[in-house]
Amino acid sequence: MNSENFKGKSRTFAISRTITVVVVIVILIIAGVGIYYASTLSKTSTSTTSSTSTTSSTTTSTSPSSSTTTSTSTTSSLPGPKNSSQIVEINNAPPNNMDPATGFFSGEAEVETNVYQGLLVFNYESASSFAPILAQSWSSNANATSYSFTLRNDVYFPNGELFNSSVVWFSIYRAMIMNQAGASFFPNILFNETTAFAADGYNVPLGAIQALESGGYTFSTNATLAQQQAGTDLANILSNFNPSNSTLQTIMSYSPQAVTVNGTYSVTFNLLNPYVDFLQVVASLPATMIDPLFVDAHGGVVVGMPNTYVNVHSMGTGPYGIESYSIGNVLTMVANPNYWAAKLTPSQTNIMLTPPHIPVVIIEYTSSPSTEVEDLESNNVQLIVGPPIPGIFPEQLPSLAATPGVVVVNNATAPKFNFLMATLDTMQYPYNITSFRQALAHAVNISEILQTVALGYASSYVGPISPGLAYYNPGNLPVYSFDPNLSIQLLSQAGFKVSLPNGTTVNPSGVTIPSLTLYYANTDDAQAKIAQELQLMFSNVGISFTLNPISIATEEDDLVTAPTSSSYPGMLLWYWYPSWLDPVFQDMVTQLNSNCCGGIAGDVSWLSNSTINSITAALPFETNSTEYLDQVTQVYAMAYQLVPDIWIYALNPYWAQRNYVQGLFYNPGILGNYYALVTYS
Repeated sequence: MNSENFKGKSRTFAISRTITVVVVIVILIIAGVGIYYASTLSKTSTSTTSSTSTTSSTTTSTSPSSSTTTSTSTTSSLPGPKNSSQIVEINNAPPNNMDPATGFFSGEAEVETNVYQGLLVFNYESASSFAPILAQSWSSNANATSYSFTLRNDVYFPNGELFNSSVVWFSIYRAMIMNQAGASFFPNILFNETTAFAADGYNVPLGAIQALESGGYTFSTNATLAQQQAGTDLANILSNFNPSNSTLQTIMSYSPQAVTVNGTYSVTFNLLNPYVDFLQVVASLPATMIDPLFVDAHGGVVVGMPNTYVNVHSMGTGPYGIESYSIGNVLTMVANPNYWAAKLTPSQTNIMLTPPHIPVVIIEYTSSPSTEVEDLESNNVQLIVGPPIPGIFPEQLPSLAATPGVVVVNNATAPKFNFLMATLDTMQYPYNITSFRQALAHAVNISEILQTVALGYASSYVGPISPGLAYYNPGNLPVYSFDPNLSIQLLSQAGFKVSLPNGTTVNPSGVTIPSLTLYYANTDDAQAKIAQELQLMFSNVGISFTLNPISIATEEDDLVTAPTSSSYPGMLLWYWYPSWLDPVFQDMVTQLNSNCCGGIAGDVSWLSNSTINSITAALPFETNSTEYLDQVTQVYAMAYQLVPDIWIYALNPYWAQRNYVQGLFYNPGILGNYYALVTYS
């Protein structure tokens, strides 16, 4: 997902959220939604004061496997929150779509995390264990093709509607039929992407045609037409959802299908392929639950289309709900007044079901880093958004840490899941020449960038797998060496004339290297500084680059064009983070397989290697651990030689907050701040 935009995950895309294994899934990115204005609560009231004594640096143990450095300034008396009944966050990624079936960016994910709940979620700070939420328990068969869940029988939505197994069937099928960003979590797991692509994006869940036939529906003998008919029929069923209807009960109970309703509080997921990391998908936002009555009262379900009302209104079982959203400016969430988990006994609950301590959450949006800093320093906001996509740049952190009452949290040794790369469009000349890409990689001094830009808040890495995940760099490949002489040699051997700044010309009869363009986000000071350094480094080996800062919207538009188009960026600074913590499906496949994920979906470089495409098409579903490791190592080594991207650095999880804020925590499987646990000291 691109973190900056498309969640892997750049406004912060993660497609890490996309993929499967054969063909590209069409994902519609909705740029705008109807404006929903409502009054928001005032951010001012009687100020309180807290007395505190701090030290310059404190290190504490956190999980997963990390130490956290907290930097503050020393003072004896500091202001508390201006209003203890609300918390204000400032954020640089305003959401467009907060429907869990549609939202995809980091700013959208944070809202969804607080509003919607799934069957389970990552357990507090653990990236490897899960806490039961709407499910009580679960189990799987030996070959990881079937997962069964026993559901809680005491859950209800804020409107009083009960949660049960039919809601699971509705919510999961809705996400697939709508074919928005949420559907990208399920291809070749719960639906066949090849047949869906052939049917123009009709994502029919596994076994759904047979389930419909059990209820009396009939279909064309033409497979494509049958797929489209089934998609249309399912959309109609979902838009007029009546779980008391005997025909629908017959359809939902049919087995095997993607989701089989076994009883009122029991469901089974049946997978198209064995997938040992399926619980991570179940813990993801597209697998969260939404009230069918709410959806059907506001537009229902349409094949291949978003629901514009649900994009900016909410009805989840979570601790908060959306009260109002002035698009691009400010969003207000209020505590769910009818939160089902508030009535649980201690033996029935867990930390991830804690009712909110602070009743109002206000998220203000700005594209100005200086505004973020000023508002935090002046105590107008309580925190600047942190992981997965920090809202501030490393160069701003030292001065913030020296501000009385401000705390900078740096999880320096925690697993890293957000990284910056320079993508190289392998479909464009001269980036389509492997030795040219290698020359670019060896012209970059990563150590210098870490020292001048990252300032201790990032480290080098070798992609495509996140440094925090299993199978990261299994062959212990080194970071590309900084070797300008090797760069010049590679360029000369590739037939280029290399004109150096000192007047020397290498291979004077060679082809002149064209002037190139380096694109980066115009809202990111760190990217701007890195772009300037790269420009100088490349000029030292005879390659001239023009810098072109672009808006996130332009970046998104450009990345959905053909890779041979003049508008597609030849070199782009691009953030990435995985949508769920599967090292192969979410990092390796997404970034290297052009068949499924070319362009904005993840493989921004459009690397098209038949061997890599073939291996990664099936690799996510490999259950033999030895074979799995061997193939990951093989693909890693191939990608390393092909250089589709220049790996710049992996960011530490960090954020800045006021000193009185308690309860913020880092878990890469939970996107954004989970506010139910936040309190004021």
